[in-house]
Amino acid sequence: MPTLQTRGDAATVRITRTMNDHGAMTVEVHDTYATRHVVEYASAELQATLHQLPTGSSIPLELESVGSRANAWRAVRICGSSR
Repeated sequence: MPTLQTRGDAATVRITRTMNDHGAMTVEVHDTYATRHVVEYASAELQATLHQLPTGSSIPLELESVGSRANAWRAVRICGSSR
């Protein structure tokens, strides 16, 4: 699986910190062990789905960089899903 870059790349990630009260969560990319801080979501439905996942869950997720913020990412969709 390719390494996550800055735009719309998908990879399997593991949730290392569940979503907090501000909607932020931390994931680790399986292939590279890179940490990503997810702070935005493409839809409220996607955010609600990810909010339910416990620490340690693995999921194929498309992420894109939130340009001006360091290591801040937007969850675009769960791969194989239209969410």
